[in-house]
Amino acid sequence: MLFFLTVGVQAQENLQTRGQLPDEVFETSGLIYFNESLVTLNDSGNEPILYELDTLNLSIKRRITISNIDNIDWEAITQDEEFIYIGDFGNNIGTRVDLAIHRISKEDFKSSDTVEATTISFSYEDQKDFTNTGNSDWDAEAFFIVNNQFVVLTKQWKSFGSVAYTLPITPGVHVANRAGAIEDVGLVTDVTYDVATNRLVLIGYSSILSPFIGIVDDLNLESPFAGYAPQNLGLNFVQAEGITQINSTNYFFTSEYYSRQSPTIESTSRLFSFQILVDVPEIPENPETPVEPENPEPDNPEENDKLVIFKDNSTNQYHYSISTNKEIFGQIIFDVSGRQVWQNSGNIEKKGTISQHLESSIYYLTLYLEDGIIAKSFAVYQ
Repeated sequence: MLFFLTVGVQAQENLQTRGQLPDEVFETSGLIYFNESLVTLNDSGNEPILYELDTLNLSIKRRITISNIDNIDWEAITQDEEFIYIGDFGNNIGTRVDLAIHRISKEDFKSSDTVEATTISFSYEDQKDFTNTGNSDWDAEAFFIVNNQFVVLTKQWKSFGSVAYTLPITPGVHVANRAGAIEDVGLVTDVTYDVATNRLVLIGYSSILSPFIGIVDDLNLESPFAGYAPQNLGLNFVQAEGITQINSTNYFFTSEYYSRQSPTIESTSRLFSFQILVDVPEIPENPETPVEPENPEPDNPEENDKLVIFKDNSTNQYHYSISTNKEIFGQIIFDVSGRQVWQNSGNIEKKGTISQHLESSIYYLTLYLEDGIIAKSFAVYQ
């Protein structure tokens, strides 16, 4: 599946599903590439363990226990040349006064399955209220290192924005200083920074669980979100959580297990990959016009999922049919004003009958697939 976006120059993103993650890391919340492996962790309530994964078969190669700390709410992981850093700053309800970043030696990580961490404690300079407000704007799930300092990006549950805070990388107790903010981007869950290109790539998801990436080229900490370019990944019901890069063009990200009852949706924990290519090929002075075949075939038939809706005049019933190999997670009918008038949260077939009585009007049948939404308008008449 190919997407095209603009991030200062033309870029191409090639998204692939690499496979399902082991059940043991179904609550993956961060990701780095180190020691020729992927390293991930689970979030709150889980053991203080880092998991080293094989990049090909995604099996767990090693479990590295951090013996002197707890997993209060681990939400991110990053690295520099000497250390691996764990962001224990998940703060959904905004009450925490023990925000921390733990660091472990890379040499210890490679040589032993049990290590100890040194803790860096911090607080936000402008958080004055620590009462439980439900979903808080003081949560955070992303951080990176630049110019020998941490930059923490908040995950704002209320305003769907993010604030960047900087703090020293050295052990101790620090106050994180506000460096900049961005509004209405979605729920930011992780970030990776490329020193070679000075490029920042954020990942997160929308309020309806559609993942996105956001790219900042030529990062400037005086205005850390300047030039932010968003891109929807074309997925639905995927709770994107951790992102890392193998090099300046190749990226991995993970999704956390997600389920809900109405409508019935289940999304497994998976690993995805994509590329960002910024080299634009030169356009020849006299390009040749390609000859189109008389009956062109689609490159990928699954890219052309076709939804058909028709009325059986003998019964006055409306039927639908979709030609796809993908699973259907939800089925909703909206009227012309966008109001939901019917939904099916049970076993959704690829051919079926719309049983709901509908008054004469125009409606939209929407089917929610794993990697997209298919919608079709139809007219009801008596």
